Order: sequence, then C-alpha cells, then structure tokens
Amino acid sequence: MKQHRTRGGTRLVMVAVMMTAATLVTWTAPAIADLIGADHLPNIRTRRPLGLRITQESGATLLRFTNTVANGGKGPLELRPDNTGETTTAFQRVYTHDASMDWELKYEREVGTFVFHPQHNHWHFEAFAEYQLHEVASDGEVGEVLREAVDKVSFCVADSLAVSRSLEHYDSAAFYPTACDQDAIQGISVGWADRYGWRLYGQWIDITGLPDGTYWLTSGADPLDLIDETKETDNRFDLKIQITGDKVVRI
Repeated sequence: MKQHRTRGGTRLVMVAVMMTAATLVTWTAPAIADLIGADHLPNIRTRRPLGLRITQESGATLLRFTNTVANGGKGPLELRPDNTGETTTAFQRVYTHDASMDWELKYEREVGTFVFHPQHNHWHFEAFAEYQLHEVASDGEVGEVLREAVDKVSFCVADSLAVSRSLEHYDSAAFYPTACDQDAIQGISVGWADRYGWRLYGQWIDITGLPDGTYWLTSGADPLDLIDETKETDNRFDLKIQITGDKVVRI
C-alpha cells in the first residue's frame, strides 16, 4: 500500500496521483505518535560510496564511484518546480499532520533551481551533492582538498531503492519516479534513497597526474545547506581509499 499526502483533511488510502507542478502530492500515514502540527522534515545523508574504479577517458584519469543519498527523516524530501520561462525554481515542500493523522502541506520555500541535464536527458536539482578527494592529515583524519568535481553535482532526485524499512513513515512502494520531466515533482521518500551509478556521466573526480597513495574520498549531500532537514551536520560520508596505478580499494 502506498502512503499519500494531501493538503486537506480528507484521508486518502491507496490512491494513485500524477506528480506534476499543478498537483499537490498526497500522502496518508499510519497512526503514529508524532506531534500534531510539527514539521516533518527529511534528513538526507550520503551512504558509503560503492563501485570504486579508475578509468581512462579522453586522455583523463577518472576516479569513478556510485553515490547514494538517503532520507532517514520524519518526512519526505519533496521538490516542486515552478517554471517561469528562463529558469525553473525549486521549492521544498514540508508536511505535517492533524489530530486525525491526515497529512497536509505545512509550508514550502524556495531552495534553488532545476536545470536540464543534456547528458542524462532530464531535469536535475542543482547542487545536490559534492565530491572531493582529500589528503590524509598528520592525525589520520580528512586533510586538505586535492581534487574535486568541477561543479556541485546535480541530481534527478527520485526513489531508487529502499534502505531503511524500519522507519515509521517508510512505505514499501516507491513514490517519486525517475522520469524527472520539467514539470515533475522530485523527491526521496522516508526510508528510500537516490542512487547514481558509477557509469553515469558526472560520477567521477578527475585524478589525472595524482600520485599513488592513501586519500580520503568524501561525498556530501546538500553542500550549500539549501534544504530544510532535521540535522545539518550528518550529510557527508568520508571513505579512506588506496590508489595504486589503475586500482583503487577502500581501507
């Protein structure tokens, strides 16, 4: 059964809803003990990078990896596009519920922009992730930045896989699709994650000329703190890796 959100006080169960900018996405939650009227914010976190490998492409040496951003909060991460011609503004929607456990929109706020991504042929939310390679400091911790992705990484934000089934707002059916059209609402449901595989365009850090050695690979979500969430200090995952020639392993 899919949970749905609704603006009004009518409970909707097992309802299919088209997700366009003109349609408010709806959600019906199970009976839970959350505070009535409280903001139900997402909590986005980067999970351990996977699929690490080094490739040679167009004369460059690239460190490629799979990146996963999960939502472990009390509410969904939901982003609504507003097309004004030259730009598409992104608004984050935050939900709450009343005494009858009917869910409704609490507020929405501008959080950035959507742009068309020609390599992926759909619309991305800008500056959703950040990839960096750091030196290992003298105390073994993350040191200075040595290399990083040229730009903050944009994502088509969607439910790719379920990762936290025990969360009280988790639902087993994916809600936010991967189509990511210009008018489509994007998001990550509670307990779900958006995964970008290592083969995709942009899933790399250029390490051309970097000597063999031990480094920290860091992957952060929402690096500009654009999104309202329950905790702002747990968005980054640090992974120590060893690079030897065309091989890379995590330590």
